[in-house]
Amino acid sequence: MSRSCWLWALVGLAACAGEAQKAQPGKPTGGGVSAEDRSRCNPSGKRVVNLDLNQDKQPDVWKIYATKVEAGSKVEILTCKEQDLNYDGRKDIWIYYDDSGNRKMEEMDLDFDGKIDLTTIRRGGKVAEQHLDTNYDGKIDIWKFYSDEVLERVERDSNYDGRVDYWEYYEGGQLDRVGYDKDGDGKPEEFDRAPAQATASAPPPKTPTEKAPDEKKDEKAPEKTPEKKK
Repeated sequence: MSRSCWLWALVGLAACAGEAQKAQPGKPTGGGVSAEDRSRCNPSGKRVVNLDLNQDKQPDVWKIYATKVEAGSKVEILTCKEQDLNYDGRKDIWIYYDDSGNRKMEEMDLDFDGKIDLTTIRRGGKVAEQHLDTNYDGKIDIWKFYSDEVLERVERDSNYDGRVDYWEYYEGGQLDRVGYDKDGDGKPEEFDRAPAQATASAPPPKTPTEKAPDEKKDEKAPEKTPEKKK
């Protein structure tokens, strides 16, 4: 399967909620990624646990734990998990957790070039938005928005000039209409009705490191190995 086909197979599917913010001309709607979200993967002041999945004596997974106080006791919570999926020594996926152990956000390098191509934003543990860089130029050109596990809206920068110029609107899981910006003002002037058989994509498969629904959350830190007495 080609790189482009794999990208669409992976991201043409996703689920769940989020209210879109009011759009500015040419700008995508949605909440976006905050510096606070990315700070969850900052190892400063945290404990990092390395795992070697393929036994090549090089770390493939990094788990980052922060310490917080609960009921008067100090506990460690998982704030971030990073993984090298193809064992080339570079991180390819970053998973950010909130203090309750729920995923807040995932970022992925789909073509293993060291740049993030797909960002999935969650609210209340559920997928709300996906941001994609489909031409691998380091800039987002597709934004997807979900509600109740059904695709609700897609916004595209079809000519890669940094402005949204194409909109897809879904009703009840079906593509209802498509909007086009014809004069470059960042607003749709023309709309086409979609064929009745056009439907939204199904919910997404699990990401490579995602657990099955019946498995427990990754909420407890592994026990520290006691230091040997000298």
